[in-house]
Amino acid sequence: MRRLPLIFVSLLMISSGLTNAQDLGADLRGGLSADDSGNSDDQDGVDEAATDASDPGVFALRGSSNDATAEDGSTGLSGAGRVSPARPFADRLAAVSRLQSTGGPSPIDSVFGGDTSFDQAEGIRLGTFTILPEVTITGGWTDNTSQTASGSSGKQYTIAPNITASSGWSRHQLDLALRGSYISYPDASDDDDPNLTASAALRLDLNSRTTVNGTASYTYSREDASSAESSGDSDDIHQLSAGLGVTRDAGLLAVTLRGALDRNVYTADDDGSTSSGRDNSLYSANLRLDANTGASLSPFVEGSLLVRRYDRSCSDSICEKRNANGYQLRGGVNIASGPKLSGEIGAGWRIEDLDDARLDSLSGMVVDASLVWSPSRLTTVTGGLGTSFEATDIDGASGSIIYSGDLRVAHEFSDRIVGEAGAGYNYRTYQGASIEEQTFTGLVGMTFALTQNIALRTEYNYQKFTSSSEGGDYDQNTIQAGVRFRH
Repeated sequence: MRRLPLIFVSLLMISSGLTNAQDLGADLRGGLSADDSGNSDDQDGVDEAATDASDPGVFALRGSSNDATAEDGSTGLSGAGRVSPARPFADRLAAVSRLQSTGGPSPIDSVFGGDTSFDQAEGIRLGTFTILPEVTITGGWTDNTSQTASGSSGKQYTIAPNITASSGWSRHQLDLALRGSYISYPDASDDDDPNLTASAALRLDLNSRTTVNGTASYTYSREDASSAESSGDSDDIHQLSAGLGVTRDAGLLAVTLRGALDRNVYTADDDGSTSSGRDNSLYSANLRLDANTGASLSPFVEGSLLVRRYDRSCSDSICEKRNANGYQLRGGVNIASGPKLSGEIGAGWRIEDLDDARLDSLSGMVVDASLVWSPSRLTTVTGGLGTSFEATDIDGASGSIIYSGDLRVAHEFSDRIVGEAGAGYNYRTYQGASIEEQTFTGLVGMTFALTQNIALRTEYNYQKFTSSSEGGDYDQNTIQAGVRFRH
């Protein structure tokens, strides 16, 4: 049953490729020139205003990026307690571009997007939408199939389909994305790791000063087998998120009101029944004020009200009542220094006050950032920080806080060859229980565009997990190579 979503994605990819749809009239292989993006900054002594759009050093995100895939903050590459593949490099750039979007091209759209430009997808025109189908198939070897202290080595193969769609409306914007991956270990099928994400982002430009933004997503993943939350079986995590906000430009200030719902359900692999009392829904209401200074550094402040409700009133063996009310206060700066440096940095404090007097409040510092630095037209560096407050049903624990960070760099050796390296880190601490977990992740990869539709891909991944719980530490080395098909 777990394979059905991935099979559906694969079939959808195949059907999209076979559809007798009209190809795009506009060639998306090129990017926006500096004139198109409104940027004329000189990088490495090259006047970008005179740069041709087909120059491999200018790989525009417009036409290839998708707000539904934007990666805000960070999960430290490894998924922060979940078995998830590293996000594509361009997801961080898409998030920063969205932060600076005013309805027109952002300066960040003209930086190198971290992928080969020779085979950049042209897409398929279907009505007013541009559909970009892609699938990557790789095979390789790992020395720890189960990601545990007692894990054994074995072969693996991965199937990772990906399809995105973006509207071509003159006003408003709708982006859709459906991604999946299935990592299979032929010699240890119980260790197979499926992953699926479906997401949508809608922007409505009501007038020149008012914008409505809506998001929705569903994610399916597996719990890290060495995590303190793991039941010892294959635990599945289902997360449904939805949000709706309105932003009003009020002159010196931009005011945003937003409401959101985050729903988390945890099920066991054997019969699909609930494996813990962690099933919960988090409701939030947010007010944000952004200064419209026009400067490269613009401050912002925001406050949120939080309500967390569990499905079961007794979520553990001693019947601790974990429903909570809380708030979050945060401030920071938005950075808009053209294509050289862009993004956002924020910090603040969050508290969730649980109903049960036996449990301490779940509280701590919140730090987050999404940054893009372009030291040259052929190199892009991205960085992210993120904070996540997670539910638990461990006796005496109020919950856990996960601090994550990552740093990645991509370099274009030619329009056919791109190299990438990255490192990520997660630190998880439980309040009310003496449990700490750390995860370090590293990756090195290379892509070679063989034709305008086929690329060869090779990658090495390393992961090290340490825990204060005895017997939880492990290392994993994985090397794989394969092909990527896209239209």
